[in-house]
Amino acid sequence: MGFSSNLRAGLLAGAAILAASPAVAQDDRDYELGEVIITALKRETNLQDTPLSISAIGGEQLQKMGASGMTDMVRSVPGLNLTEGNTGQRRVTIRGVQSAGESTAGLYLGETPITGPNSATSDPSSITPDLNMFDVQRVEVLRGPQGTLYGSGSMSGTLRIIFNEADTTRYEGAVDGTLSSIRSGGTNYAARGMINVPLIEDKLAARLVLYDELRAGYVDNPRLNETDINEARSYGGRFLMTFKPIDALTIKGSVNIQEQRARDSNYWYPAVGKYQGDNYHKLPFPNSFRLFNLSADWDLGFATLTGTSSMYDWKSVKTIDGTRGALSVITPATHCARYLGITGACSEAQKNVYRDWVRSILPLSGWQPMNVDTWVHEARLSSNGDGPFTWTVGAFLEDRKDWSQSSTVEADPLTGVVYTPLVYNFARTVAVDLKQTAFFGEVSYKPIEPLTITAGLRRYSYDKNSESQVLMTSYINASIAGPLTVYDSDASGWVSKLNVSYDVTSDIMVYATRSEGFRPGGINNTPGLTADYIPYSSDELINYETGIKTSWFNGRLTANASAYQIDWKDMQVSARIPNFSFIANVGASRIRGFEFEAAARPIRGLTLNGNFNIVDGKLREDQVLGIVEAPGRSGDRIPFEPSFTGALSAEYAWPAFGEVDAMVRVDYSYTGKSYSEFRPTSSTYEKMGDFSQFNLRAGLEGDGWGAYLFAQNLFDTLGRLKVSSGVLSEQQTLSIPPRIIGANLTKRF
Repeated sequence: MGFSSNLRAGLLAGAAILAASPAVAQDDRDYELGEVIITALKRETNLQDTPLSISAIGGEQLQKMGASGMTDMVRSVPGLNLTEGNTGQRRVTIRGVQSAGESTAGLYLGETPITGPNSATSDPSSITPDLNMFDVQRVEVLRGPQGTLYGSGSMSGTLRIIFNEADTTRYEGAVDGTLSSIRSGGTNYAARGMINVPLIEDKLAARLVLYDELRAGYVDNPRLNETDINEARSYGGRFLMTFKPIDALTIKGSVNIQEQRARDSNYWYPAVGKYQGDNYHKLPFPNSFRLFNLSADWDLGFATLTGTSSMYDWKSVKTIDGTRGALSVITPATHCARYLGITGACSEAQKNVYRDWVRSILPLSGWQPMNVDTWVHEARLSSNGDGPFTWTVGAFLEDRKDWSQSSTVEADPLTGVVYTPLVYNFARTVAVDLKQTAFFGEVSYKPIEPLTITAGLRRYSYDKNSESQVLMTSYINASIAGPLTVYDSDASGWVSKLNVSYDVTSDIMVYATRSEGFRPGGINNTPGLTADYIPYSSDELINYETGIKTSWFNGRLTANASAYQIDWKDMQVSARIPNFSFIANVGASRIRGFEFEAAARPIRGLTLNGNFNIVDGKLREDQVLGIVEAPGRSGDRIPFEPSFTGALSAEYAWPAFGEVDAMVRVDYSYTGKSYSEFRPTSSTYEKMGDFSQFNLRAGLEGDGWGAYLFAQNLFDTLGRLKVSSGVLSEQQTLSIPPRIIGANLTKRF
C-alpha cells in the first residue's frame, strides 16, 4: 500500500480521534497521559515544557510494542531513520541528514557517545551497535543539531538510550521470555532477566541484567544449498551499581557487555527469487562490544556538579563476497602482466595461466577485521532551581583509536570462516587516532515569566592522525604494496545555538531555534588517491526551526509540531576512483521538513499515539570538484531518506475477570519512497520503501505478570528497506522480516 488516499485517510482519521477527546473533570487521573521527565538538556525537565523537537519513549512503552532493538522502535519517532546494512551494520540519521563519513546523528548510551570503527572506507557512521532494549528507562530522540551540549556527531540530532539504574530503596526483579516463528524461516527466542538488590539500604545497590536472543533466518542460498542463512544471536548483560555515601553525592558505575554472532547477510536478490541470495560464501559478522562507565553527581545546593568517564571497545569482523570482484577480472585477465611480472600485454597462453590462478583461489572473502578503543570524559556544572537564570557549563575530552584491515583471503564457503593459516591475496591496514576537546555552555533567561531566551556556545578542537599501508600487492584489484603513509588533520571552531520560547498559556508553548552542527574531518586511506584528496575537512550545517507544543483537555491530549530548514555545506560525500571509494568535501544541500506527533487518552483504558514526518532534501550544487565527480547534481534528492513516514498505534485495556485485565494493541507504520542514488538517470538508480506494516499484540495482565500473543508484520508485507545495484550485483535487497507470530510472558517481583 503506497502513500495514497488510503494512507491520508488513515492519518486524518487518527488525527480526528485525537482531536475528538472530550473534556473531563480535572481531578480524574485515570485519563491523564502523565508527565514525562527527560534529561535532554543535561538536567531534569518536563518533556512538554522543553522547547526542543524531542520524542521520549519509556521502557514500559517499549515492552508493550515488543521492541527489543532500535529497528523495532524507529517508526515511533518522526524524523528518525535507520539505513540498514547487514546485521549490526546500520546508519542512524535524523531529518534526512545522511552521507558517508563521521556520524551525522549522535548515539549516546547513558552518558557515553558511541562511534563505530573507522574502517578502511573512512565511514564509521555505517556501523552502529544494536544493544538489547530490555530494562531501559527511556529513549530520547533530540531532533535538530545538538552541537552545543552534545558536540560532534550530533549535527542533525541525538539518540539517547538511558538504562535503569541500581535502586538503593527496594528489591525488585523481572523475567521476560519470548518464543516465536518467522514465516518461511526458523524459530526465534529471547530470554531476559533483571534483579536489583539494595546491599545497604538507601546507600548501596547493585542491578544485574542478562539476556540471550536468537533471531531466526529466513533468507536461503540455493548456490550453497543452505536455508535460513541469516540467523543472528546476541547475548550479554549489564551490571550497575549506585553508591550514596551522603545525601548530596551519588556515584554510579556500569558495565555493558554484548556479543553478537550473525551467520550471514540479510541481503537477497529478486532475480534469484524472493528471500533468495546467491553469494559464493557466507558472510558472517561477529562482534563484541564492551562499555565501562563511572559517573558522579554532587549536589552543591546552587548547582549540581557531574563528572563522567567511559571506556568502550568494539571489535568486529566485516565480511564481503570478494568472489564477485574476482570473477570480473577473469575474462579480460585484467592484472595478468602484474601477476606474471612482465611488461607489455600478456599472450593468450599467459592470460590462461592468470585465469587458472584466479579460479584456484575462489571463493574469495573480503575479510575486514576492525576495532575501536575510546576514552570519553566530561565534567559539567548545571544550575538547580527555577529562577530566571538556568545554565549548564562543561568540558569534554575524547581519545579514540581505530584499527582496521582490508584484505582478501580464502574462506570456507559453507561457514564464511577464513582458512587458517591465513592465505592472503591482498592486505591493507589503517590506523586512526582522534583526540577531541571541547568547552561548552548554555544559559536560559526569563526576562518575563512567559518568555525564555536560551543561548549556547561550544568551542571544539580535534586532531586526527592516520597511518595506512598496502602490505601486499593485489592481482585482483589495483592495489600495489608500498611504504607506510602518515597524515594528520586538525581543526577548531565554534558552534552556537539560539532558542526563544513563549508560553502562550500554561498548556501551549511556541518556540523558534537557530542552531549549528558539525562533524570532524579526516583522512582517506585509499590506494591511488592524489595528495590533494587524502584529507577531508569538517562539514557544517545550520538549522532554522519553529515549533509548537500543546496539551489539551486536562492532559488527555498532547500535540506537538515543528517545521525546519537545514542548510548543509561542504558535505562529506562518498566519491569514487576505479576500484575504491573515498570521502570528499563537495556540494551543498537544503533540507526542509515538517514533523508532527500526538498522544491521547480519549476514554479510560484507551491510549492513542500518532506521528508523521515530511522531509524534502535536495542538493543545491553539483557534486563536482577537480577530480571528484560524485554522482549528484543540483536538484537531486538525498538518497536512502524516505520523503514521508508515519505511524499510528492504539492500545486498549479493560477489566477481564477478578484482578486480571485484558489488553490489545495495534501498531501501523508507513515508510515512504526513497532512492539509492542521487541521479534518476543512473543505471543503478533503485526505488525502495513505499510500504505499510501492521503489528498486533493482545494479552492478559495481572499483578506483576503479563501473557501475550503477537504478530509482527501481520499481513506479511514485502517491505524493501534498502535496494542497491552495482556492476557485480543487481537489486541487492534488504527487507523487513516476513510475518512473525509468537508468545511473550513477563513477570515482575
